[in-house]
Amino acid sequence: MCDLVHLERRGIPAVGIATTPFADEAIEQARLLAMPGCRMLYIPHPVQLLTAAELAARADAVVPAVIAALTGASPRAGQADPGIERHGSDVDGDG
Repeated sequence: MCDLVHLERRGIPAVGIATTPFADEAIEQARLLAMPGCRMLYIPHPVQLLTAAELAARADAVVPAVIAALTGASPRAGQADPGIERHGSDVDGDG
């Protein structure tokens, strides 16, 4: 989270990615770092037991959401993953 905040403060758009059980912690860290509206994506948990191929597939699945969060665009039809939750500026419209 600190890296995300440092990048954003330097004008470099960034998106944090965490698994869903850690959403509350990410939101609190962002608040404590004075950047409560930072862009975050939450992917299904767990990831530690995935094989390399499964982890690569999980990473591939989140790429459209990362691009959409960075550009302010919506993921194209067929690319949106319903397992990915989002929040932050230009992610869910809360500006």
